[in-house]
Amino acid sequence: MEELPDLRVRFAQGPNHALDDGTEVFWPYKRDPETLARPWAIPGTPGLEHRIGGIEKQDGTGNISYDPANHDFMVRTRQAKIDGIDVPDIEVDDPDGAKTLVLGWGSTYGPITAAVRRIRKEGGRIAQAHLRHLNPFPHNLGDVLARYERVVVPEMNLGQLATLIRAKYLVDAHSYNQVNGMPFKAEQLATALKEAIDD
Repeated sequence: MEELPDLRVRFAQGPNHALDDGTEVFWPYKRDPETLARPWAIPGTPGLEHRIGGIEKQDGTGNISYDPANHDFMVRTRQAKIDGIDVPDIEVDDPDGAKTLVLGWGSTYGPITAAVRRIRKEGGRIAQAHLRHLNPFPHNLGDVLARYERVVVPEMNLGQLATLIRAKYLVDAHSYNQVNGMPFKAEQLATALKEAIDD
């Protein structure tokens, strides 16, 4: 347990901003410049009361704002906060210098791994990678995808990850979908991957 990071919330204890007249106030949207996280105050803490809710807030003060420039700034700030998350690079299992990469996520790991083993046992060359982080993607994902002539994305949905990969990296990711609520069978997936290799 001592290796785990300390994730306890350190709640705001008092004012964090001085107005021009010297008055100390609490600004619920005064973000940490490095993490872009904002301070949390336990609701009802004297002197730290502020509005909460789903309506857009003014940067810093937390007052409700309908200003277009503020909205643009707040949306970009939230995206920058996500973009600043450091996730590990994606690792690729490619012992033979394959031209085809099968990219998975979630519960497709087992069937993809079994299908890749079958193909390699028969002498086929195929690379495998599995995403554990989707937002943000690993920083090296674009470079990894660019190394392969074909990228196949098996998904048990209508191809949401393949759509994101195509849009973000301009890669012609081939979607292989199954939406019947059942997991892929290794043999079925191996057949589809062999077709992609031979295409």
